Amino acid sequence: MVTQKITSAEDPKLASKLATEAIQAVTQEVVSVSEESDIQLPPDTTVDLPGGLFDPIDGTTKTAEVRELNGADEEAIAKTSDMGKGLLTILERATIKLGDKKPTREDLDSLLAGDREMLLLAIRKVTFGNIVKLGPGACPSCGEEQIFEVNLTNDVKIKQLENDERYFAVDCKVGEVKVSLPDGGVQKEIVSSSNKTTAELDTILLKGCVSSINGLPVMSVNQIRDLSINDRRTILNAISDRNPGPQLSEVKKNCQACGQEVPLPLTLADLF
Repeated sequence: MVTQKITSAEDPKLASKLATEAIQAVTQEVVSVSEESDIQLPPDTTVDLPGGLFDPIDGTTKTAEVRELNGADEEAIAKTSDMGKGLLTILERATIKLGDKKPTREDLDSLLAGDREMLLLAIRKVTFGNIVKLGPGACPSCGEEQIFEVNLTNDVKIKQLENDERYFAVDCKVGEVKVSLPDGGVQKEIVSSSNKTTAELDTILLKGCVSSINGLPVMSVNQIRDLSINDRRTILNAISDRNPGPQLSEVKKNCQACGQEVPLPLTLADLF
């Protein structure tokens, strides 16, 4: 610590030197405290959207802002009938900006499903932290029981929308099928159909994403049901391959005992 008293009138160069040294000393002390203690910086509430909100006039909005969930949110979530609707409530309450504007429900519904999942991931991180602990579970290779820690920033891959390809064609046995990536409207319809079978949910997804089959516009769900199982799977795979956002189902961690990769697929419900 500097104890010498001096004024700039006596020696302006020395005063400047002492001031610089004092600032450096304080900076070093702050860095030292941060490194030695468990102090954490406030979580980043900004989100880079892998797809973005598309507007034909204003272009594509690629950023958003979220906030931490609070007690009022918890009460609202508790009133929902299932986890899917709870996730929709979380998204609508804790997404506070798209670009520099407050989002409407229509804006959120227009986002790609992958963007909505990215927002939910960000809300989870600012509310509960970056680490998800799974287990105890056994390594499938060596059988060692352990707790797996998933770092939501480092361990979850984010797929970006390539070339803004929201609409594309898929070659099927029935002919060319024109498809769009699922948006919030499709996602909400699926969430509202939690009592449906997997095949019925696939039909809802396809109805929301397929615009034409072999040149004929899709006007009825029966056109989706009339597709062969193989064509349906081809379309679903094409959507999955292109869908941007956090790849939660692909999370893997190394076993702490044998070092082998262990698949740890996550869902959005696992995060909350």
